Amino acid sequence: MIETLAREPSKREIASAQRRQHILEAAIACFIDNGFHQTGMRDIAARAEVSIGNLYNHFSGKHDFLIGVAMLEGELIAPFIERLAIDGPAYETFEAFLQDYWAIVSDKDVAILTAEITAEAMRVPDITALFLAVRQTLAEALSSLLIKGIEQRTWRFTGDTFHTAHFILDTIECAASRQAIDSTVSQAELAHLIEFLKASLGAKV
Repeated sequence: MIETLAREPSKREIASAQRRQHILEAAIACFIDNGFHQTGMRDIAARAEVSIGNLYNHFSGKHDFLIGVAMLEGELIAPFIERLAIDGPAYETFEAFLQDYWAIVSDKDVAILTAEITAEAMRVPDITALFLAVRQTLAEALSSLLIKGIEQRTWRFTGDTFHTAHFILDTIECAASRQAIDSTVSQAELAHLIEFLKASLGAKV
């Protein structure tokens, strides 16, 4: 039986992928600065410094940019999922996850982009499904960590860990969004949030 080896991408394919990524990053910058609906395809082409024809070779419309953002979010979440699965005390992994995830979602540009894209995604079913799939994958990984913590007798919590994982993510994201628009939110409040979430799990420590 002959095994089919994966073909290495050509230089042209690599260059095309890099150009597509560059255009997507330009679109994201436009969405952050001007809003999703206020941004036109020509605005993105100008920001990316490409012709409008070149732009359409990579993205047929703004719907395609939403797909691209969803894929980027999946790539952003992937390292978190890996870290949630590492061996070791669940409470240490949990606290490190809260701090690292907070650092990402509390960034002002991330908060603005999230608000812009979420509002639009809610109007477009296929885009909604893409973002929900990414979120579910993260919630499942966090749920597995919660189960590990229960098995390690770190937490007394015995409820539905998957739903709880979603509630934890909701809490972090909501608090982080407030930080993004309120510069008076301090690091001490993050520490309090971490203690609150650990206490909600019935931490024995």
